[in-house]
Amino acid sequence: MTTTAPLPDWRDLKALMGGRGLDDDALAAPWRRGDEATLWFSRGAWALAALVHWWQGTFARRPRLWLPDYFCNQSTVPARNVGADLVFYSVGRDLLPHWPALRAMSQSAPPDLIVVVHYFGQAGEMGAAAAFCGETGALMIEDAAHALGPASGIGEHGDFVLYCPHKTLAVSDGALLLARDRSAAADLFQAAAGLGQMSPAPWPWLARRLVQKSLPGALLGARIRRTGPAFAADPAFAALPLTPALSPFGRRLLAGAGAKLVAAGQYRRHNEEILRRAYDVAGAGAQPFFAAPPDAPYRFVLDCGGGAHDAEDRFQALRLRGCPVETWPDLAPEVLAEPGRHADALALRRRLLFLPVHQSLAPARLGDWLT
Repeated sequence: MTTTAPLPDWRDLKALMGGRGLDDDALAAPWRRGDEATLWFSRGAWALAALVHWWQGTFARRPRLWLPDYFCNQSTVPARNVGADLVFYSVGRDLLPHWPALRAMSQSAPPDLIVVVHYFGQAGEMGAAAAFCGETGALMIEDAAHALGPASGIGEHGDFVLYCPHKTLAVSDGALLLARDRSAAADLFQAAAGLGQMSPAPWPWLARRLVQKSLPGALLGARIRRTGPAFAADPAFAALPLTPALSPFGRRLLAGAGAKLVAAGQYRRHNEEILRRAYDVAGAGAQPFFAAPPDAPYRFVLDCGGGAHDAEDRFQALRLRGCPVETWPDLAPEVLAEPGRHADALALRRRLLFLPVHQSLAPARLGDWLT
């Protein structure tokens, strides 16, 4: 079967009948490098909002939160709502920040908090980011939402590190914020609690996953061909449901997830290698985006070139073969309003496609997309 997210095993679902699950620190053990303070949320967007709320309470002013321009706008909603002053900095077509441009921007209004992203599981330039933060006094939020867990170059430098297991594992919800300075933990917990204690209902997620597990692959492929979004379609900008807390359902699923990280990474690498071999051919018209694959890829990233319709035509062809190919991200209105300043982010949105490689995707299915 073909889905964009991994599916739970039947034995995982049996665990849902258990007790409350592990406490926060024990639940976070697979992602912690030391004794960082741990805060759990339903989604990573709420972790950003908690940091903004914490900053306001600590320094009594709105923080300047810097984000890369190649970033999902929907993830900014809670931070916007709690009062962040958002500034979007440019990344190049290699997904790395333009550090000279950032230094020039910081001369007039340096960041208070800056998000630096490990895109699609590939380690970013965190050493350079740490140097920039040292120069400007900013606190770094290391966005590892696409990473399975800590790895070389991932989770080593940030004042805060954000993981989103709900994106990489078969869990209904769950995002983890690690804070390296434990002295701030009490205020951070208070800021997080101030967002609310409601958690998402698990039943829509469970119903979708049960249907996906039960449908034959051919029917899922037909559904993708019939109902998949258009190439240029982005989700409507809307407030997220006010459910920032990790659900008891998600907590119980996460309790067994840490032991699966190594196997999940191996599976993802294997599927990535199959797709990479197919596309890593001179003159094929589309090439793997990364010169070397991430240690644990989130998606297989396909660069379709700069032609006006190259990516869209390939997107449509893959959809017709039943592949749940995706485009990403829904760029922020501030980015769209300045196309000259954010040209590289706009170009990446037009030329990159994303194919699933997750651990419940059978390698044999990949061949159907490559003919």
